[in-house]
Amino acid sequence: MHPGRPTHFIDFEASGIAPDSYPIEVAVVCSGSEFQALIQPAPYWDHWSHDAEDMHGISREQLRRDGRPALEVAMAMNTLFGDKTLCSDAPTDCFWLEVLYEAAGIEATFSVQPLEALLGREAATEILRMLPVRRWHRALSDAHGVAMAVDAWLLRQASGQNDVIDETKGG
Repeated sequence: MHPGRPTHFIDFEASGIAPDSYPIEVAVVCSGSEFQALIQPAPYWDHWSHDAEDMHGISREQLRRDGRPALEVAMAMNTLFGDKTLCSDAPTDCFWLEVLYEAAGIEATFSVQPLEALLGREAATEILRMLPVRRWHRALSDAHGVAMAVDAWLLRQASGQNDVIDETKGG
């Protein structure tokens, strides 16, 4: 096992990419378990991008109906992830975490770090190239994708292979 190997992987989906966008879904995967939640918009969260909706397939109505309040999601995450460091494939996930916890009115007990901060720029670049290209994005499948790419990269490092993995051949 790599000494800096991340064990928990997080991904957010958001209402858009504008400064007033907000998180709408979060997922965390770690060995053998996963957490996933739709996030109900806080009263002051009103930005909505239809382009983003086309990418994640989650409607604002679905969030209002099936989403959990920010405080409930934040408390559940604090309970589940304690003082862990969660790994993200994008620095924007750190921003979404801040927006979520600001709406919840509490502090996160865990931290989120991008791949680059945990494994270095070169490793992060190689891992990001290994992620499957998808038109459709959901937090849980994206978090699983990052976890699998990190595992594949670590396996290649351990075996001394540095060529690109051919996904058509199953790994």
